[in-house]
Amino acid sequence: MIELLEIVHQDQRILVQVNRDRFRTLRLSVRPEGSVVVRAPRRASQAQIHAHVESKAAWIARHLERFRTLREARPQPLAYLSGETHAILGQEYVLEARQAERNAVRLEAGTLVVTTRFPPRPDTVKKLLDAWIVEQARELFLRVLRELLPVAAAFGVPRPAQLKIRAMTSRWGTCSRSGSITLNRHLMRAPLPCVEYVVAHELCHLVHHGHDARFYGLLAALMPDWKARRLRLRSVPI
Repeated sequence: MIELLEIVHQDQRILVQVNRDRFRTLRLSVRPEGSVVVRAPRRASQAQIHAHVESKAAWIARHLERFRTLREARPQPLAYLSGETHAILGQEYVLEARQAERNAVRLEAGTLVVTTRFPPRPDTVKKLLDAWIVEQARELFLRVLRELLPVAAAFGVPRPAQLKIRAMTSRWGTCSRSGSITLNRHLMRAPLPCVEYVVAHELCHLVHHGHDARFYGLLAALMPDWKARRLRLRSVPI
């Protein structure tokens, strides 16, 4: 059952979607596209839900503004033509697509070189570059995971059951209850410290599935400067 409620924060009207189901607690989330959703137990009264949302009004407004800024700053779709820039591990590389004896991708003195056996077409360049990014991402993510696992194990964090890599539009990573970690291949755009933060974040979810005090306590023990890394990651368009 879906309900709607409205709150006002500093002259800003905020519409909140209320989803009722077999939830045990009230949970509030702000989504990247600008919607606000609260998950509520079926027995929760409208007054309880409204009071909870009202108490989080400043938090909601802050996240709505952050997502709005990110949407406005979102870069234009890539054309995969020579001369445009591509971010790799926090650094900008100029794309150079040219014909050569074989299909290949490599970094060369600040240039992202993509060679094709035939005159380069945007769709061919994109296909080669996407495959290369996934290959580089798997190698990097596995290396970071191997480096963090001994430290994490000292705090009781188990090894993940599986590591998956795929393109996601709203999350840098996820962790399933079965112990599988999925990382966004677009994380390759972010600086290395941000990649390490996301891997550490998902490792902590192997022990604590929510974002409660226990989760953040474990994350701080595993990576004391995680807040600075997260702040830096927020400037990277997903």
